[in-house]
Amino acid sequence: MKKSILFIITTALPLFLCGCGGTGEKNASLTILYAIAAVCSFVILTAYCFLIHKKDRWSSLLFVSVVIVNAGYFLLSAADSLSVALWANRIAYFGSVFLPLAMFMIIVNVTNLQLYKWVPFALIGLSIAVFFIAASPGYLDIYYKEVTLNTIDGATVLEKVYGPLHIIYLFYLLGYFASMIFAITYATFKKRVEA
Repeated sequence: MKKSILFIITTALPLFLCGCGGTGEKNASLTILYAIAAVCSFVILTAYCFLIHKKDRWSSLLFVSVVIVNAGYFLLSAADSLSVALWANRIAYFGSVFLPLAMFMIIVNVTNLQLYKWVPFALIGLSIAVFFIAASPGYLDIYYKEVTLNTIDGATVLEKVYGPLHIIYLFYLLGYFASMIFAITYATFKKRVEA
């Protein structure tokens, strides 16, 4: 009963905050939602740090990445200049590139799959490379050809024209999700997953 009430509250909260107002009102409400998400993810990270005694480095990376992503989205929604918005976007991408890495490595650990010792380091290097590509707007036009800042009723929106390397992030995410599905499927058929 308590779980169903918690589920209803957490799914209904965004609807109550956003309502059915105009576009600008919804965007301003999104700033509130991003702030709530950032605070909640920070509280969860803090609880993880203090309540979980046996910490896993990949779970720690996952929790930290979620906090960084949510903070970046909040800062982006509240930005008042293009340079601040681009920095906030970089912060969000910094967390975003490490989320799928952490998820994949957690799945590998849970399914008891063995990787070569160099693989996590190679994946970290790949994540850093993708981050530098995604963080290039404002310096290079390889990720966004053009980016402008638009403010609608006090909410910041980045309007982007995608550059030639923007698709790399999509392939990066698709590669990780395909790898996660493969790892789970392989482990299930090999009966490596402990119930």
